[in-house]
Amino acid sequence: MCLSRVDQRDGPTLFSADLTVCAAIPHLAPAAVASLFLGALERAGATIVSTLSHDFPGTGLTCVAILAESHAVLHTWPETSTVNVDIFSCTARLSGQAVIDELARTFGAAHIDIRETARADGHRDAPRTR
Repeated sequence: MCLSRVDQRDGPTLFSADLTVCAAIPHLAPAAVASLFLGALERAGATIVSTLSHDFPGTGLTCVAILAESHAVLHTWPETSTVNVDIFSCTARLSGQAVIDELARTFGAAHIDIRETARADGHRDAPRTR
């Protein structure tokens, strides 16, 4: 398994991960995948406000979680054993890295590609342009 490590920044951060060759994905029901995703979010510090999932029969799942910390999205492609995860958090209290690590283990991902992007902090005064 290839796993890249990144550190959560102090401000708003977007984690985007591609989990590939996920041995468990073709064998899990969409409801089970959504439950595993939401559980991983909660264990990593997320406060789930609302969720919406849509199962595309035979082709995958999209699960969206509105969080007190911002939002998270998971997409699956069982036919290629691929999972994409995006987690945006305005606080370091939610560890996007921990969510991705747990999902990679749970889904049996052989390869993991993680991108961490610092985002603008809407709580701070932004530079003004004219």
